Amino acid sequence: MARDIDAYQLLRSFARRNNLNELEYKAFAEAVQRQAKLADQSIPVFRDLCLNPDLVLVPRLFLLAKDKKISLAMAGNEIRSITLPERYADAFLQEYQRMEENPDIPFPDEDALKLVVPGEWIQSLNLDTDLASASEPAAPPTVPLYRIVFANGVRPLVVPSSFVPDKLLEHAVLKIRQYLRKGGNKDFMQNKLLVAFTGKEGQLKDALGAVMTKPTEAIAAIKGAATEFTFSFWAYLVSAVKKDLDKKTDKAVEDWAIDQAALLCEFYANYYRGKAQRLVDLEAALKCLDAGLRKPPYYYSIDDIVAFKDAKGLPLLGVVGREDIETRLRERCVKAEADRLPEVLVVASGGRRAFVAKDRLLLLALRQASEARAELRARILEAWRLLLEDYRASEAMETDEAFRQELLSQVEARFPILASLLHDRLLPLVHEEARERGEAPAELDRLFYKGDVAPIDELLDLQRKTLLVDARMLLPFWYSVPILRGLARLFRRFSQGAFLRRERPRKAAARDEAEAAPAPQVPAAAARRAEFAAAAAAVAKSLTPSGYSLEEYLVDLEGRWNTQITPQSKRDLTEDVQSLVRDYLRGILRTMRGSTFTVERVRNLAATLADSPALMRIKNHQALELYIQLYMTKVLCAAKPRGR
Repeated sequence: MARDIDAYQLLRSFARRNNLNELEYKAFAEAVQRQAKLADQSIPVFRDLCLNPDLVLVPRLFLLAKDKKISLAMAGNEIRSITLPERYADAFLQEYQRMEENPDIPFPDEDALKLVVPGEWIQSLNLDTDLASASEPAAPPTVPLYRIVFANGVRPLVVPSSFVPDKLLEHAVLKIRQYLRKGGNKDFMQNKLLVAFTGKEGQLKDALGAVMTKPTEAIAAIKGAATEFTFSFWAYLVSAVKKDLDKKTDKAVEDWAIDQAALLCEFYANYYRGKAQRLVDLEAALKCLDAGLRKPPYYYSIDDIVAFKDAKGLPLLGVVGREDIETRLRERCVKAEADRLPEVLVVASGGRRAFVAKDRLLLLALRQASEARAELRARILEAWRLLLEDYRASEAMETDEAFRQELLSQVEARFPILASLLHDRLLPLVHEEARERGEAPAELDRLFYKGDVAPIDELLDLQRKTLLVDARMLLPFWYSVPILRGLARLFRRFSQGAFLRRERPRKAAARDEAEAAPAPQVPAAAARRAEFAAAAAAVAKSLTPSGYSLEEYLVDLEGRWNTQITPQSKRDLTEDVQSLVRDYLRGILRTMRGSTFTVERVRNLAATLADSPALMRIKNHQALELYIQLYMTKVLCAAKPRGR
């Protein structure tokens, strides 16, 4: 058994039984009290209703009034009567039912029905500014009645909110039909409109005939906005009807109804035409979005997609909203045929999501693999050359497994999109679909082996033994002659040993002479930083124009290549570029000597980084490259060891 009561349902039941929309509170309370006496008195709410129904009902009624479900009439501090919204909504509903039987009955308003509708149950809508939003299906009415207000002194009308837009438009068209049927109005209007529709007499006759005999077709034509003629027809017809009515100095209520109907028909002809045009624009913009996803570099973040432009170079965001774009992406990422992947795939990269068109995923993988091969080959050759030059070797130089692990770590650090494609296992699935459709190019076969992605060294076409041979070819010629290589290695060790033998007595003498704390020594890492800081300072001095400090020139260059509009997006882009430079520099410095950090080397490093996919979309590339060069020197100068 229920432990509480629904006061609203009790009100509606009492009103239906007594055929009332406005009821006395005392009569209602007494009826509820009588029902409560018949219920289980062990339930507290029923016991309270028997003793004092006001304590239970009054708070609930005030809450219902606050929610605009009922209206309360007070007598001092006590509720005198309760009014349900049906009291007013039903009166207008019955009037519109009468209009269906007799179109001559005018649109109703509060004065005509001698009603004063409480403000919480009626909303005023301006025809030009408010009716469009109320006519949208996504905007459910919050009140039972609308008061539609017209301009130029035309009387307002009241309509049930559920009638907007369909029934309201239907009644408006029926009013125009009734006007055309009277006297010679139809022929008069046809003659007036022939001037505007020269050469389209047949279409004009059909349109007027539809209003006269097939109003449902006329209404469907307005809603469909299929032709420009429909819009023009209603625009000229409404204008002619209004001019005809304006001739009357003393309008009857029927004339006001025709005036209201003409304005409503004109409004909805414009409304549905604009709605149809927005759908066309939206579809065209979304097609541009789909086409944009298929252009290089083939992967885009949501911010990149929002910044897409149409064929005229205008931003899509000016045609469609961000919500529409995100909705389209969700549809493309979710909807798919049976046993098929969606048309757009999501790739997670560096904590961000990138969207890739399925039919461009293999091209993206091939493009990324080609870029990775070029960059990683140069980096590995440089690193291995330095190791061999120092008569050392790494594990990656010795075994294929260690070499593959080194390649994977380099790809994850420098090509996160490619790493994500490899980890997400999307490539084999997309390749299989393409093969089934006969759309898989032969050059992509090398990316796969036995239904899976090929090993990373085959994917990048980087063979350990071939790279080792190429690295040795970069060494001076004596490294390839065993005897000369042995002598050079022996001389190197001898020189290092002699140096150590000279250093030991000197350091011992220094310790004997000084009884205080030993003289500070610069660790090897600190000495390396100092060497790079000195080289970076020299490069910065060479690259910075006279009259500028390093910081001033960096700010000037940033203003040239960072053309983001909002301050936040401008800061974000600068931080992303700086972070990319630091990561790139961190990897390079592991195998570089300070003496090789020259202006020419810095320019080459900056050019390589600026040509990476992440930075290719920045327009002023020359300013970006120079900025990267100087920012590298700034980072290294800042890393100079400080004295203790």
